[in-house]
Amino acid sequence: MVRGVIRTVSNTNVVFWRGMLLATKEDGPPFAMDPVTLETVGRYDFEGQVESPTFTAHPKFDPNTGEMVCFGYEAGGDGHDGSCDIVVYTIDKHGVKTEECWYKAPFCGMIHDCGLSENYLVLPMTPLKCTSVENMKNGGNHFAWDPNEDQLYGIVPRRGGKPEDIVWLRADNGFHGHVAGCYENSDGHIVFDLTIASDNVFFFFPPLNTPSSTLSKRNALTSPTYRWILDPSTPTNTRITPSSVFDINGEFSRIDDRFVTKKYNHFWQVQIDPSKPYDFQKCGSPAGGLFNSLGHFTWDGREKDVYWAGPTTTFQEPVFVPRGTSSADPKSEPEPAPVEGDGYLLVLLNHLDELRNDILIFDALELAKGPIAAIHMPFKLKLGLHGNFVDQRDIDAWQLLRKEDGEVGPVRKAERPLKWQVALEKEGVDGMNGTMLE
Repeated sequence: MVRGVIRTVSNTNVVFWRGMLLATKEDGPPFAMDPVTLETVGRYDFEGQVESPTFTAHPKFDPNTGEMVCFGYEAGGDGHDGSCDIVVYTIDKHGVKTEECWYKAPFCGMIHDCGLSENYLVLPMTPLKCTSVENMKNGGNHFAWDPNEDQLYGIVPRRGGKPEDIVWLRADNGFHGHVAGCYENSDGHIVFDLTIASDNVFFFFPPLNTPSSTLSKRNALTSPTYRWILDPSTPTNTRITPSSVFDINGEFSRIDDRFVTKKYNHFWQVQIDPSKPYDFQKCGSPAGGLFNSLGHFTWDGREKDVYWAGPTTTFQEPVFVPRGTSSADPKSEPEPAPVEGDGYLLVLLNHLDELRNDILIFDALELAKGPIAAIHMPFKLKLGLHGNFVDQRDIDAWQLLRKEDGEVGPVRKAERPLKWQVALEKEGVDGMNGTMLE
């Protein structure tokens, strides 16, 4: 292995930001892509403003302000050495960094997703702990599940944060999934909703000195949706219990993104329904999880609207698309107040017996009626994790701004190496060449 070369594969999520696609994976920096050609532009550091070696796969976008709020964990050193550092950034709609604060975690654990309210960022830290550098040098795993450790929730202010401001709240052991919604109630407390599995989802990262478990055991886990009411003024290390549990077994929650930071009611998930038949003979074991149903749920009435596509299919993560989506041209007029859930749900359907995929389009509030359209993909897609919808009108508007003579100009890839690369270069380590920026 060549030291000094960024090793992330940037294959967890892709988001649209100021005329570019950002490919992200939390063990490294983001990489910019052309949204039309999908060609790689290069490592993106927000024009020299973001120096963390790691960057979340789930940045949050405030629809009210146009800000991106993002973070990196294991953010000290080279991003692979068990650092307990967490950095939180805010980038405004003009691409300018307005907030940066570094915090310490009680241990180095995975923080895959986050919740954004009007005034706070919530960081759920899973007890999947980074092992020692010595263990990794000897060929051991980067992470190890700790069944005796709590799940933690770090709360930090969105504006004016200081290192001492972080509050860590503790709850019984569990494995965090993905966040649905996050907002503040009338008391100023944070309502935070996410799926939590009953045991280690990443069976390939077992506890130290323990053999890996099996895919079948992972597929047997339950993953309800938990609602937490978090008080930002609570002392650190206070133990908390969930406010309520929505007893559905699913993952990859999505909401109407126009309601990020706001009180919301509707959310969508892929579901695991063992009562539905699955054809193991034709399809084999579902490596990506037995997500055989697609569900729409409401918090107020605990309504369940579910669609099942058949015994040889599974779903990938859905995405909500507002009806009549208009251009996000920075100069466009404000849109009228949105009606939550008024739009479509897009989802990839895996035909595991035929090794092909469809994109199904639903009325977002009437899934059980079945799709209103289907796009038959001309090629097979691998089982993936995340995705997002980008309106062509948004791409067109930004293409004009991103021209050589445009108002914003072309996307500029990172020009400076990361701090840990500079340190290696001073030591004269091999590998310090142009590849470190790609």
